[in-house]
Amino acid sequence: MLLNSSGLLSQILPELTAGKGVSQVRPGRHHTTDVFTHNLLSLKFCPSQDPTVRLATLLHDAGKPQVIGKDEEGHVTFYNHEVAGAKIAREICDRLHFSKKERDKIVTLIRWHMFTVDEKITDSAVRRFIRRIGVDNVKDMMDLRIGDRLGGGTQTAESWRLKLFKKRVEEQLKPAPFSINDLAVDGNAVMKELNIKPGPKVGQILQKLFEEVDEDLSKNNQEYLIKRIHKLGKDTSDGGSPE
Repeated sequence: MLLNSSGLLSQILPELTAGKGVSQVRPGRHHTTDVFTHNLLSLKFCPSQDPTVRLATLLHDAGKPQVIGKDEEGHVTFYNHEVAGAKIAREICDRLHFSKKERDKIVTLIRWHMFTVDEKITDSAVRRFIRRIGVDNVKDMMDLRIGDRLGGGTQTAESWRLKLFKKRVEEQLKPAPFSINDLAVDGNAVMKELNIKPGPKVGQILQKLFEEVDEDLSKNNQEYLIKRIHKLGKDTSDGGSPE
């Protein structure tokens, strides 16, 4: 706030001050301030003590001024602001000479901070969320979300849906999230069964197998996967991509 009142903030982080006067108020929504104030309050209420996470929280809605629009009812919208915000954050981090590790963490947190906590999502969707942001970023993402909620005017740090989602994430982390390395077959099995040499086709088939098994972990057995390898191998030999 000292930087803001002195005019220096607009020189150091003009992307942040661009949110001044950009209203977020919509009927039925919890936001009660402009984008700039919301970002500041989100930082204030973020429970993390990690400065990298706190900076990501401060910048998490920096993309909103770039994508502001209105829906059919004339209400303000900010579609894909997380995508625009991630790009802005990357530019800021490069400008301020952050390390690649710090930059990637900040960009990841901002890019995916709009994750859904719908209680109806599948376990595989929860696992995709974990893989997308990285195991090491799970707690930090939750801290950003709490700051975002409280910074938007909500009185409770966690909704019942967020609490349930956190519980489901914890369940999927025990054991470690399912990955392609956990498949009951590997690249050697693909090459052996199809009598092919190392190449892109092997990776494509493994990725398809992983996607299938991730939706239904009971399919992770050699008998089923070997059958699928031959089917997918035939599909690609016919000129198509694995389906």
